[in-house]
Amino acid sequence: MSPRNIAVTVVAALAVAAAGVAYAQGGLPFVRADAATQPEVAAPSPVVTPDLTAVPDEPTSEPTETETEAEPSPEPTETETELTAEEEAALEAERVRIAGVQTELTELRYYAGPIDGAAGPRTAAAVMAFQKVQRIGADGVIGPRTLAALEAPVTPSLRGGEANRIEVDLTLQVAYAVKGGALVRILPISSGSGKSYTTASGGKAVSLTPVGDFRIQRRIVGERKAPLGILYDPLYIYKGWALHGSNSVPAYPASHGCVRFTRWDAVWLAGQYANGAQVRLYGGTHTFTAGSSAPGTDDPGGDTGPGAEGASPSPSPSPSPSPSPTPSPSPTPSPSPQPEPVPTDPEPSPSEPSEPDDTGSESEPEIVPTP
Repeated sequence: MSPRNIAVTVVAALAVAAAGVAYAQGGLPFVRADAATQPEVAAPSPVVTPDLTAVPDEPTSEPTETETEAEPSPEPTETETELTAEEEAALEAERVRIAGVQTELTELRYYAGPIDGAAGPRTAAAVMAFQKVQRIGADGVIGPRTLAALEAPVTPSLRGGEANRIEVDLTLQVAYAVKGGALVRILPISSGSGKSYTTASGGKAVSLTPVGDFRIQRRIVGERKAPLGILYDPLYIYKGWALHGSNSVPAYPASHGCVRFTRWDAVWLAGQYANGAQVRLYGGTHTFTAGSSAPGTDDPGGDTGPGAEGASPSPSPSPSPSPSPTPSPSPTPSPSPQPEPVPTDPEPSPSEPSEPDDTGSESEPEIVPTP
């Protein structure tokens, strides 16, 4: 080969090599020359073949509350339920204050419950009785006037009588329990309201409480369900009038004529006095004298039904005259019923309707005893 042909061959080989290098770097010289007039075309993204054996990636962010189930409300922390030192000190001071009042009322014979610093219904009842005797307004709340009265309490005055007796002051609405000639308890009561009501026989009567000297004639242990309500542990003193427990013993006269006590006081009273014990009732405004013709006494609404402990084994003689008299050591009954002249009749007539007191129709829940 001639030298000239060798040179041409070498030049051609170098050109081919240069073209290959240019192509590997993204284009040929003639393509670059047109780049200014040609739009750029993005290089296609490489296709990635998924690896089916790979573990899925973890989420890049935590799920929000709306993406998950609702969490329960957090429990209150100790700082939300615990009292502060000042609050705890104030509560303790209040407990000490109430315990001090309970101790004083115990010494004054108004309170007979535990000295626990809790202002429960028994404490409220004792405070109410104390307030009544002190004439400072009875609401059962230990307020400034009550605390001031405890500094110099007024001593109640009694009417006197037998060594073991119950005195009921209808003006102050309290009862005094006397044992062995000494005053042992002062109890809150509620007597006749003076309002009219319909008796079980359909007649009209007035809510009056008898006054005078009586004796416990008979009693019922537990409940006595009567047409006008329930009496708890009643002690009968005259016909259907009784001293009995009630769920409602407000500071004012509210019964149909009976004398209401709190239920725990009624149980205590029944355990202290036997049948035959003296009961004296005095004062008040909505009252009548036993055996008189005062409204409410001609058709009493008291409990005269059977079942009372201490009652006579046989009922009183029928008021209707017998067709022919029969010999009997007992007096001949009169042809018509007469008012009871004395308060100590052993057993009233069974034809009289049920008691004048009802605990179910009253709306005053001031004092609710513990079960």
